[in-house]
Amino acid sequence: MQNRIRFQILCFVLTISHFGSAQACKDLIEDSAVYKVSMIYEDVVQLMYGHEDVLSVQILGFSEFGQAIPLLKLENKDVQSTKKPILLVANLHAREFYSSKFLMKFTNQFLLSLKNERCLYKNASKYLEEYIFYIVPLANPDGLKIAQQDWKGIEGHRDEISKIKRIGPYSDWKANGKGIDLNNNFDDGNFHLKHGRLFEEKPASQGHKGSFPGEAIEAKLIQNLVDSIHPLITLSFHTKGDVLFWADRGTHHKFKGLDTKLNKKVATECGLIMARVSQKPKDYAAGLENYVRAKTGTIGVCVELSKPNNKEAQHPPSMFLELVWKKCKNLPFIYLDEFSRLYPEYADLFE
Repeated sequence: MQNRIRFQILCFVLTISHFGSAQACKDLIEDSAVYKVSMIYEDVVQLMYGHEDVLSVQILGFSEFGQAIPLLKLENKDVQSTKKPILLVANLHAREFYSSKFLMKFTNQFLLSLKNERCLYKNASKYLEEYIFYIVPLANPDGLKIAQQDWKGIEGHRDEISKIKRIGPYSDWKANGKGIDLNNNFDDGNFHLKHGRLFEEKPASQGHKGSFPGEAIEAKLIQNLVDSIHPLITLSFHTKGDVLFWADRGTHHKFKGLDTKLNKKVATECGLIMARVSQKPKDYAAGLENYVRAKTGTIGVCVELSKPNNKEAQHPPSMFLELVWKKCKNLPFIYLDEFSRLYPEYADLFE
């Protein structure tokens, strides 16, 4: 309850400070700093009050430790035709704040481009004629706080956190606050088979899938969102590898080549690697992208941002622009351009 009140107060304060300001919402996202939970909240609220005509912000729900999980919705309400829902998610893994920064910077630049065609995305308005964007930039706020040793707001859980097995320093923390890897906790039908690199039977900073699918509040909230909006494309952003995990043997055949064509285009344009079609549920199961493909029959991709570095830790914050933004700033729209081009040929897959 306290965290809910704090978030509402933050919204109110920023409303007062920005209300009546004639300036358009600036490029808010700091490119070379560690991206903290508080910074994400502040940027979300400032975007909301700078672009109320097309952007609405809801609270998808609250994390295990009561932190708000924002849901941003971008929609052109003046266009009455049926629009296709798109879902973009970041920060399922705690230490990977590159993913949140990428998604927030993309959203910021998209919104700026809607107001000024001279900005980055010159054809931004056309996307809102065809699509509604649902954006979750902060799926794992507890885990991000732990990874950054930012204890404000979760002080009361320090003792609980200290009892979870920690593999490496706090900065390597990957799980949520309860020690569950969120991207291995989705109910895709293969949870019981999933093992892969998940070597921890009990809660841990990484390597524990949970006792049952949807055990983690954060995974359940996102799963429910998928069920309610039925997105035609879901992009789940992670760090590292410069690779797309885009297909598994259990669902690949259902897309009749559409998934191959989409991801080839993106891989070529962004300089990414397409992983092989995953063969064994014990290796690929229970991720968000797997849930989307198995349960909704739509496109789901895990996008790994930035090159490998043979470490658990993410690259330094100062390398974000070079390793992520310059390569992938157009990535969501490449998917949509190609999807729109191919959709008439594959429309029967989604009816």
